[in-house]
Amino acid sequence: LCRAVLVLLCLACGLPGPAPATAAEAAANDLKIVLVPYGWLTGFSGKFGARGYETNVTNSFAQLDKYLNFAAMAHMEVIYRDTVGLLGEFNYARLGDQTSRKGVGLDGQMSFTMTDLAAFYRLGNFALGQQGSTASFDLLAGARIWTLDMKLSAEYMQMGDSVHMQKSWVDPTIGARTNIRFNDRWYAELRGGVGGFGASSTFTWDTMALIGYNFWENATVLGGAVGLNYESGSGRNNFKANATLHGPVIGLAFTF
Repeated sequence: LCRAVLVLLCLACGLPGPAPATAAEAAANDLKIVLVPYGWLTGFSGKFGARGYETNVTNSFAQLDKYLNFAAMAHMEVIYRDTVGLLGEFNYARLGDQTSRKGVGLDGQMSFTMTDLAAFYRLGNFALGQQGSTASFDLLAGARIWTLDMKLSAEYMQMGDSVHMQKSWVDPTIGARTNIRFNDRWYAELRGGVGGFGASSTFTWDTMALIGYNFWENATVLGGAVGLNYESGSGRNNFKANATLHGPVIGLAFTF
């Protein structure tokens, strides 16, 4: 893409195009960008509470039509010389039910934003067997940024008024990832990490498994889960979230 832009500029100016192997072109080839818009069919189970009130919530991803109002997800990576890089992941979902009926875990609305930012170092690429299969192994370290907004209605919780609270916090995270390429078309990716360590959340963890098929773009299908355990304050200032988010993910990866 960068080379094509340079060629067009040179033609527009009436100058000859760049040589096939310039220092700028070599540097550009060292950098790879991966962009993955995806959909996470989010199910969740756990306990949520605010100001001394709490409720147990259990909903599978198969019930999305009942409680998911809006969601947006994206993953992006920048990799330099296939050795070091940065990754960012953004997840937003607004959950709830528009009616107060018994059996629905959330009576009202809950929205959460989860953003992962991490740097990674690739220890290397290793050959697997004699069929050309390879595997890479990465170490990751970064932070997970949470914003959780809850509104629990008095009707379901048998309270005299509604409770509306919002909390944002940051958890340090560490993890590892391996990418296994079976051939030019098929690959698999496994990733996992832990965090929190009492800095904000008591504990948070994540794990995912991905299988992908390469054609013009990279098509990926993966499943994952994120765990959260967070509580602060007491009495009327109490805010509690102890839940597991889980479900399959479908995405399409573009590599530049």
